[in-house]
Parts: sequence; C-alpha cells; structure tokens
Amino acid sequence: MGISLDWEIEAERSTVKQAGEDPIARRKRRRGCLWFVIVLLGLVALIGGAVALVQWRLRAVDSEIEQLLRNTVEAEVAALRVGDLNAFMNAQRSASADWLRGQGAVFQDYQQLKIQRDIQLTGQILNLTIQDTRARVEVAEVIDGVQYSQIWFYWRYEDGWRHVPVDYTFWGEVQTLSGESVSVTFQTVDASVATAILDRTVIWLQLACAALSCPSLPSLNIEIVPDPDQALDWSTEDRMLLRLPSPYMGRARSDQPFDSAQQLELGKLLVERLVGDTYPNVRPIYPSDTYYLHQSVLAWLTGRYAGAQANAYLLESLSIAYGEAAVGRLLGAMESGITAGASLIAQAAGVSSPDQAAVDWRDLLTWRLALEAELITRQDEANFTLLYDLGDVTAAGLAAQRFNAAPDGLQRVVIASELRPGADGQPILLARVEVQTGGEPRPEEAQFRLVNGDWKRVN
Repeated sequence: MGISLDWEIEAERSTVKQAGEDPIARRKRRRGCLWFVIVLLGLVALIGGAVALVQWRLRAVDSEIEQLLRNTVEAEVAALRVGDLNAFMNAQRSASADWLRGQGAVFQDYQQLKIQRDIQLTGQILNLTIQDTRARVEVAEVIDGVQYSQIWFYWRYEDGWRHVPVDYTFWGEVQTLSGESVSVTFQTVDASVATAILDRTVIWLQLACAALSCPSLPSLNIEIVPDPDQALDWSTEDRMLLRLPSPYMGRARSDQPFDSAQQLELGKLLVERLVGDTYPNVRPIYPSDTYYLHQSVLAWLTGRYAGAQANAYLLESLSIAYGEAAVGRLLGAMESGITAGASLIAQAAGVSSPDQAAVDWRDLLTWRLALEAELITRQDEANFTLLYDLGDVTAAGLAAQRFNAAPDGLQRVVIASELRPGADGQPILLARVEVQTGGEPRPEEAQFRLVNGDWKRVN
C-alpha cells in the first residue's frame, strides 16, 4: 500500500477533467449537424417544389383540356340553338356513316322541338368525366319547364374534341346499393336512378308484404343495364333478378330519371311476381269476378309502387275500412274457389253479407256494365244471364231484350253507388252511371239486388 502525495492527487483530478469532449470540437460538430439539416431541408423543399410545380402544370394541362371540352360542348349546343347544321356536324366524328346520318336526324329533331315545344338549349354541363382521350358529358336541356339530361361522348383528336358514338364501356364503375331484401347493381351514370329504385322498392316491398301476408320478404335483385337491346324484364337465369335498361341511354328527366312510365312498368312486374309467388293457386278465369278483382289487386299494388292513382276504389276502401291485410284475405278467398265478387269482398272484410261491407262498389259495377256489352258482342248468353236476377220476371225479360239487341258501343262509368232496402226487403245497390257519348255525358241508373250472396242486375 503506497502513499499518494498532494501533487499526485491534483494531477489525477486534472486528468479526469480533461477526459470530457473538447468544447471547441463540440461546437464544430453541432454546427456540422445544423448545416446537414439545413441542406437536407433545402433539398426536400427543392424536390417538393419541383413535384408541386409538376402537379400544378399537370392540373393546368388538365384544366386546359377540360376547358377545351367545355368550349366544344358549348359550340355544339349553340349550333343546335341557332340551327347551324354545318357547325353542328363539324363537331361530330365517327368512322360510321350511319351514325353521322343519325346525328343529322338528331339535328332535325331538335329543330322540330324548337317549333313544337318550349325548349331551352342551355348547354349547362351537369357532370363531366375525362379519362385519357375520351370523355363523358351530361348536358342539360329544358323542355316545357322540365329539365332533362343527355349523355354525350367525346374523343380528343389532334384537332380537338369531337362528339362520337355512345361508348357503353365508359358508363362508369360498377357499384351495388343494398337495402332490406333488395339490392340494386348499377354503373356511375345511373347512380341517381339506383338510389330512387332502392328507396322506393324497399318501402313498397314491406307495405305490399304486409297487405299480402307474405311468409317472408323475398330477396330481389335489380340490375340497371346500359344496353339498348335490354328490355325491362326478369332474367332468364335468375327468376328474382330484374334487369332495367338505363334511362340515360336517351333523354332522361334530371329531377326524376326513374320516371313514372318506368315506375309503372317495373312495379307491374314486381307485383305480378310477388302475388303469384304468395298465392300460386289463384287462377282467375274470364269472365268471372275473380278475373276483375285479381286485376284490381295488381293495379292497386302497382299504383302504390308508382305513386299513381289506380282507380281501384273497391280495393282502396276495403283496405281503409278493414286494414291492408284484407287484400291478402281477398286473394286467399279466391284460392278457396269463390267466384262471386260480392261474396269475395264479404269474406275479405270478415262480414256475413256483402251489404254489410263498408266498401265502395263503383269499379266492380263499372266492370259488370262493360262485361255486359262484351258478352253481347261475343254472343255468350250463358255468362251474360249470370249477371241478372233471373228469378225476377222483369229483370229476366230485360236481360233477353238487351242480349238480342245490338250494343250501342258507349262506355258506362259508375260515378256513385248507394245501398237501399228493396220493396221485398232485400238490399238494393243503386248505381249512378255516366254514359260517355262523346259530348255531354248522359246520366243513367242501374240497380243490383243481393241474390245468394252476389249482386245481380234487376233493371
């Protein structure tokens, strides 16, 4: 064990202190790091600026290309507006001479519309999509105060954009909207149509199945197809797949591309399939009342789908007075084999006699009057006499007289019906009739007596 002297201890302390980083070297190192960061940030800013410049230039080029397309559409619409055929045809281009001739016919159609209708060719572009050298443009026009849309297609040539034939491969991305038991497949152009169809079908299907007492909600698939050869109909491969041609293949209403005509057509197909699947044993045979009432159910449900008046007064009053499920009970009564319309309605209403049913008989009685004329024309005496109370001598004589006379060919519409007690105590249904003569309607009255649970004519 040695002895350390004072100056040796101080020397060791000095050595320890000098073992740390030299301050001057530390400052140089920090300065070098700072410069590295500055240079790196500058390089990043330079690269970012170059990228931003390239993006700005690309956007500028895209904007120029889009503006050229807008100018082309505006010039084309202006040519239609002023009736300049040469300017209009200069905007068209195709290898197909037939298509170019067709565009000439389109020009003439627009000129006729300008004469016959109130048309405003605004040239407003509602949607525009550019993909490389092709473009799809939705152009607005106003006819009689209603805005419509046309989908036009363009190709960018060396000398600018030109209107070209319809490109069904450029209809947009395939998408699917789904709701309860309903799915709609479509492409971008038909997005608004798909939304309208889905919303309407989901709500209607629930209401219709409540009325028909469906065992369960069926799964429906609807496909909107941009194909001019496609008709609105069920698929042959899948019985629950309904294909609908895109309304944008022609002039479509901007506010209602799923228009009333398509609503009625699509609704009719849905109703026939739903009723047929729920009540497969209903076999309405003309000229029984079941034939008319079955058609009335279809019309009533179709009208509810399309939001249209079906003039199905009997069905409407039945559903209001006894609940919508009464419509299903009516179809169930048809399956049981009942053919007399009055008895069918009584069973659906849950009453013991037709005269106790709180319903509007107008359209059934109108059907009976029209059926009389039809059976006379066909000389179907057996079915004709079933419409009359043959136990009443006067009624039987009138029936024979009418059957042997030539029908007058006039339409008869029952505008009101009133239930009254007859002289013999049997209920009488009095129908107030308008005879359509081509001029001022002529009033008539027809009376029906309740015989064996059915309304039979007596006058």
